[in-house]
Amino acid sequence: MNDSANNTVQEARQGLSVGIRDMTWADVDRVVREFDRTWSQNDSDDPTIGSLDARHFVMHYLVGSTRARIAELDGRFMGVTLLGVAGRPVRFERSRGGLEDVDSRLAGSPEGARSLRKMESWHHLEDAVEDSAGVRDQAGAELKLFLVSADARGHGVGGALWRDMLDYLRGEGVERFFLHTDSSCDVSYYDHIGMERLAARWGADHPEEVDERDGFYEDIFIYAAPVAEQAARWGLDGTDGDGGR
Repeated sequence: MNDSANNTVQEARQGLSVGIRDMTWADVDRVVREFDRTWSQNDSDDPTIGSLDARHFVMHYLVGSTRARIAELDGRFMGVTLLGVAGRPVRFERSRGGLEDVDSRLAGSPEGARSLRKMESWHHLEDAVEDSAGVRDQAGAELKLFLVSADARGHGVGGALWRDMLDYLRGEGVERFFLHTDSSCDVSYYDHIGMERLAARWGADHPEEVDERDGFYEDIFIYAAPVAEQAARWGLDGTDGDGGR
């Protein structure tokens, strides 16, 4: 099952209409701004560094994403999912060049280069946790980014994006998916919706990394779940699923 550019999912939440559509390259700046707003790690006096950091992360996720979906509420950006499904073509080929460009811009200043080193170290830590769990042998898809704007919370945007993802995975025949998260997020949410914690890496167990990590979130987790189980929980099998309740 493939999504067309005009395929839109509509849900009514508190009288407002949540629209979900395919992401285009023109949406990148909006995703970057919301990422920076939500997870800014910038400790520099130069706000440009924080914006470039956010762009680095978004490009890093886009490089491996095969599907990208945007949620809008009355035309305003409200959230995004970036999904990587094994064996599917990358959604934005130009994202690799975008990552190289932003990394080059960061490397052009001492502060930017320091921030880039921290981000690359973080990616290596995440990869190490993933390898230790052997998760790619168990799951055919990764939810690379699940971002809901603070302006949208309480309007059902997160649930709409989640169901949209599950419906797609079911149609593609993917049996299991996983995601990375960390202590910047409400990790207990994934426990609450019935996902399995496959791996945890606690920052307190690695004091030698304090300087290297320097301000990044302490703990890293990997969660996974069967698509069919989540689909039932969210009511996609025709039953009254309880979703995140």
